[in-house]
Amino acid sequence: MNARDIFFGPEKLRALWRVVLFVFLAAAATWGVILLVSLVVPEGVEGIWEEVLGFLALTVALLIASAVMMRWIERRRFAALGLPLGKEMWGGWLKGAAIGAVLMVVVVALQTIIGWLRPAPDAGTVVGWLGMQAGLASMLAIAATAEELLMRGYAFQVLVEGMGAWPAVILTSVLFALGHLGNPNIDNLALLNIALAGVLLAGVYLRTRSLWMAIGTHWAWNWVMAGLFDLPVSGLDYDVPGYDTLELGPDHFTGGVFGPEAGLVITLVVVPLIVWVYRTPWLKESPRMAGLRPLVDHRLGAASE
Repeated sequence: MNARDIFFGPEKLRALWRVVLFVFLAAAATWGVILLVSLVVPEGVEGIWEEVLGFLALTVALLIASAVMMRWIERRRFAALGLPLGKEMWGGWLKGAAIGAVLMVVVVALQTIIGWLRPAPDAGTVVGWLGMQAGLASMLAIAATAEELLMRGYAFQVLVEGMGAWPAVILTSVLFALGHLGNPNIDNLALLNIALAGVLLAGVYLRTRSLWMAIGTHWAWNWVMAGLFDLPVSGLDYDVPGYDTLELGPDHFTGGVFGPEAGLVITLVVVPLIVWVYRTPWLKESPRMAGLRPLVDHRLGAASE
């Protein structure tokens, strides 16, 4: 093997070096976007809108890095990443949102029936609720987009090409969980459930090649938990005005102050959902997505086969 073979395969740069290059570009773009935001956004922005700006800066940086890699390294259209516009965008996003919403509604319904969760009134007004929902929905949508671009976007798709679907799914799901280590009150069960969420989201992408669908699933998982039921998301409590949800059951089932993601109930619900996602004929690649020539082809991406 000569020096060139270390970096290049038969057709292009090897997967490892493409991932390294992407990470470098994403880091550089993030610094640039943050600097630009600091110059144009007035001081005094705080609370949930500060989080919106932070995730927006990261999303823009990841989009820039992904577009550069797709155009100049992969020689493919940016949409081939799983982000076509039009009907594919909204259709994929809504299908994904249905998956995430159903999962979380089932988790909350089970705990409510058992008596571990109970709704209760709280201080607040309709105007306050609407304002909170606007900010929360925006922040969670942008955060889901950023996290999916990072964990199921270009780098993940190159890893699938380079090492196979299941090794890439396991590696990125573990990294997805470890990325939450700094969240308040996290424990081992929470890490396991977040890793399982990574497996679920990877499956949604691999079965459809639609990053929009993975983003929709991710967003609905978080918004239904925080915005609809006022439960903590990964240890973060956003306190929706007007009502509250009291947690009365054992923490190892409900998740306690970390939220449902640290409870056994969500484990028992998400595992069969993962099996369904990887096996159901309801999820499949659309003709338009196939025509874009995604990085993950059928041979490499058929994780269920």
